[in-house]
Amino acid sequence: MSGLLTLPRLGETMEEGRIVAWLVAPGEAYRRGDAILEVETDKTVVEVPALADGALAEILAPEGAQVQVGDPLARLAGAAPDAAPPPAPKPAPAPQAAPTAPVAASPRPDTLRATPVARRLARQAGLDLQAIAGTGRRNRIERADVQRHLGSNRAQDFVLWGPETGVPVLLLHGFAGDHTLWSGIASGLARAGLRVLAPDLPGHGANPGDAARPEALANGLAARLADTFDGPVHVVAHSLGAVPAVALAEAGQARALTLIAPAGLGLRIDGAFVRGLAAARSAGETAHLLQRMTEAPVPLSAEALSTIADTLAQGRLTALADALVGAAGQTVSLRAALSRLADTLPVRIVAPHRDRILDWQDMVTVSPRIAVHHLPNAGHMALWDAPQEVLEILRTVAAD
Repeated sequence: MSGLLTLPRLGETMEEGRIVAWLVAPGEAYRRGDAILEVETDKTVVEVPALADGALAEILAPEGAQVQVGDPLARLAGAAPDAAPPPAPKPAPAPQAAPTAPVAASPRPDTLRATPVARRLARQAGLDLQAIAGTGRRNRIERADVQRHLGSNRAQDFVLWGPETGVPVLLLHGFAGDHTLWSGIASGLARAGLRVLAPDLPGHGANPGDAARPEALANGLAARLADTFDGPVHVVAHSLGAVPAVALAEAGQARALTLIAPAGLGLRIDGAFVRGLAAARSAGETAHLLQRMTEAPVPLSAEALSTIADTLAQGRLTALADALVGAAGQTVSLRAALSRLADTLPVRIVAPHRDRILDWQDMVTVSPRIAVHHLPNAGHMALWDAPQEVLEILRTVAAD
């Protein structure tokens, strides 16, 4: 028996929601009660569980899509034609024309169980739930399990996703970011069979190195790549991450180069934003500044914002901000280097037209040998505003 999974009403006033993440991949089986996807409403992020055992046949609403209550989200194959919001105090009715199977005493080997809080914490930290041992009922992964894993891996400044045999991809974050910002994109690439490395750059996240000047962001990257992959990789960078990305490409370590809202292509930059973020000390101040990077609400929890604010409060980015923004604007210039690189390898630029940090028009007046992808409705943080479009571009690059 098959059917459609539609968006349920997850609150009395809910009329629409945004698909945050699919927790089950097409072709993957699930059991009754397993979370199928996460939906963001106007109030919170909620997991939508399955009513009965089944399998996900086809995703109809991709991550990032805004859908109305009742709209189809996916085609299902199995015992249940639909899913429902989190169960109310009374038992949920059994689906029509489908026998209710008894719940096994222990989960199947291919079923990973985790609480919504645990999944959210793991996603924010860029962790693979498969690597975390669950101590809850039926081996369910709970908040304490994720926190315990984070505590034992606190110094980790990179994450690897995907099969070891996959095409290698390197993801480089921008100013004031870290590897966790790539979690959604990296997960999508890993599901496509790619091997993805996302490190923290010097001066950022858990990387102990300093970066008082933009060129220092490349320190240690060449050695890390050599330790992780054999040969050149597809290098993808966001914003200021373009600086170390170009350095790697010039050193012959890139087989292709994709830059998303890259720095270094013009003088124009929101210097107040850069210096303000480097000097931010509270979660509220950080949230206001991050809002300038996106056309949608900042998709970070209060806990994630607090963590970012605590990191910024260390003052590690103050010197870098001063070095990046001069009296006339940007001090970084990558235009000539990209023109040279485009003679020898594929170079692509993703230009979000609603970028308020950099000027998107600087991103399109480049060498004609550089392919430019336009995102008319995305802000500087295109990873948040247009995740499916970005993911499709990167999948295409890796397939070349």
